[in-house]
Amino acid sequence: MKIDSLQEHGIPEVFVEKFKEQGIKKLYDPQKKSLKKGLLDFKNQVVAAPTASGKTFIATLAAIKKLTNERSKVIYLVPLIALAGEKWNYYKKLFSKSGFRVAISTGDFDSTSDWLANYDFIIMTTEKCDSLMRHGANWINEIGLIIVDEVHLLNDPSRGPTLEVTLTRLRETVSNAQLLCLSATISNVDEISEWLNAESIKSDFRPVELHEGIYHDNKIQFFGRDDYDLEEKISAEKAILGNTVELHKQALYFLSTRRNTESLARRLGSFNKKFLKKNEKEELKKLSDELLNVLEKPTRQCKKLADYVKNGVVFHHAGLLGKQKSLIEDNFRKGLIRAICATPTLAMGVNLPAFRVIVRDIKRYYAGYGMRYIPVLEYKQFVGRAGRPDYDDFGESILVAKSETDAHRLTETYIFGEPEDVYSKLSLEPVLRMHTLALIASGFINSREGLMKFFRKTFYAYQYGEMTDIEMKLDKILEMLFNFRFLQEKGDKIVPTKIGKRVSELYLDPITAYHFVKGLKKSNESTPIFSLIHVVSNTLEMRPLLRIGKNEYDEINDKIAKSVFLEKVPEDWDINYDKFMQSVKTAMLFESWIEEVTEDKLLSKYRVAPGDLYYKLKNADWLLYSLNEMGLLLGKKKVLGKIRKLRVRTKYGVREELLPLVRLKKIGRVRARTLFDHNLKSVSDLRKVPLPSLSRIIGPKIANSIKKQLGEDHKEIKDEKQMTLG
Repeated sequence: MKIDSLQEHGIPEVFVEKFKEQGIKKLYDPQKKSLKKGLLDFKNQVVAAPTASGKTFIATLAAIKKLTNERSKVIYLVPLIALAGEKWNYYKKLFSKSGFRVAISTGDFDSTSDWLANYDFIIMTTEKCDSLMRHGANWINEIGLIIVDEVHLLNDPSRGPTLEVTLTRLRETVSNAQLLCLSATISNVDEISEWLNAESIKSDFRPVELHEGIYHDNKIQFFGRDDYDLEEKISAEKAILGNTVELHKQALYFLSTRRNTESLARRLGSFNKKFLKKNEKEELKKLSDELLNVLEKPTRQCKKLADYVKNGVVFHHAGLLGKQKSLIEDNFRKGLIRAICATPTLAMGVNLPAFRVIVRDIKRYYAGYGMRYIPVLEYKQFVGRAGRPDYDDFGESILVAKSETDAHRLTETYIFGEPEDVYSKLSLEPVLRMHTLALIASGFINSREGLMKFFRKTFYAYQYGEMTDIEMKLDKILEMLFNFRFLQEKGDKIVPTKIGKRVSELYLDPITAYHFVKGLKKSNESTPIFSLIHVVSNTLEMRPLLRIGKNEYDEINDKIAKSVFLEKVPEDWDINYDKFMQSVKTAMLFESWIEEVTEDKLLSKYRVAPGDLYYKLKNADWLLYSLNEMGLLLGKKKVLGKIRKLRVRTKYGVREELLPLVRLKKIGRVRARTLFDHNLKSVSDLRKVPLPSLSRIIGPKIANSIKKQLGEDHKEIKDEKQMTLG
């Protein structure tokens, strides 16, 4: 089916021409099936197909038809911020000059985001959509098409329940909206389709053929095609990379832990450097400098990353900063980086295909279970990255086996195995707590019967039928919310209290919110800063908390003995004492941060990589904001100033005296301290200092920037260059 035929289905010629410019000439199998089953007649669909099979194009066609025919809004729900950014970049280009406005919204959970009412195509994370419904965003009722990416994540314990509740609520709120769900290949796609009253579209089609193989005994063995004999007397990983380089291709290695990714990247880099050309070495050196200087003061991890990338191989995991990940991904796409050693998080992130995918670690540690084989569905996500549609006719995936017996097991389980069924995870209590309060606080439900009726429409109810377990949990949760005074009864209705409604809007677990209420009631103007830091550290949202090393117990017990807490300290034999100690260590990390301890020292002392640190700081910022909002409702005016000041210090990682300086653009904690140490302690001091003097202290570029921000007219100082011999 040629691309021009789309005009017969109501797709305007201008978009057909844009598709041609993108190199799209004909429709793939899943796209043809989707059209045949009524995609452009606004039928609900669940499309299950491999990576790169054209699912996004199906969503694009549905969006164009909906926008041009009905002028209703389209929302595109994704599980990750990185994916949202990728979709936004694509759609803002596609819809440019079309009259349709594209927006992205992923953060700020305490907002109705009214500005989105002016946009037609809105890309959001599932959590953001949930938050908007909690705030009663009116434009939600204008939605005509709901696109859900990665719907198989209903199976994920952390993301699945919110996706399930959000989908259930959207179906109730905008019941006439078309629903289009996109999924990896799963076994029970028909079950999900039946729950959603949707057509099921299944396809095994891939535009780039995938050859799945096993490495064992210096050979990569495939099924139905020739094998590769590899170099002997070197490791499997090096032998596979050597063969990849000979083919002028790139590889992704998936490993179970961060430590494994870094170790393998070092070893493969040492092996790969002999294959690099002079111009590649020069480009990699430039990239190395960029990766090194993402922070004002590089950490050991930054130095390690910058050092490894010089050899054309690099590691990729959640401990890296966002800017570093982007640089790695962009330069891998350009072909400069030969191989990436990654943890499984990369398989769930942005679109990053390679000719060859190597799954070295097929087992992973699961808390409470130990080392276990990964699910087949996850393996399929990994190998879905193999083969680049624009460059390769086929892609290869390789499982690394330790023995012949292992090779047989891996072949039967993964290469010939079927992905597992997707199961609802909605019965987890923390999720039920949050969503029970949200449904009532937003006015969507006002009775126990209404609550039970809503949950009978979920995927959990459809899948299991039996609701006794959830109903018992819901009754227990209702009782808890009444005791917390977040809900109250008015006649025959259940309604939120003022504070209960605010808790829901702040996207807090009710237990965290009640913890804040109790802590704030104990606080006063003399409450130490560390006490406030600990209140937000000892929350469910901050988990996983920092683990305690064997040699750290004395230091942390000493800190507990010297500190004031806004909660009762458990006895040291209490089962909760270990968790309390972890919360204290986490609070000590934040305390060190606002005392200007460097990222490198934090990495050494607390074993927290920069990426993890900034994730925790983002959480801390949200929790401190929420603590302040709760304090306003409770009338704790005397402590609010401390909380607000602590929030700003946490944002910038500075002592109090640097707050006037860090508010300036391009002035972080390091530059602010440099200015302060040169007796430039305020904006007034910066106005008085001559530009040449400021330039000598902090460099001409930053000096010019500061003076410009202060509204001063001056002749800019250019970068200083050496004009004479020293």
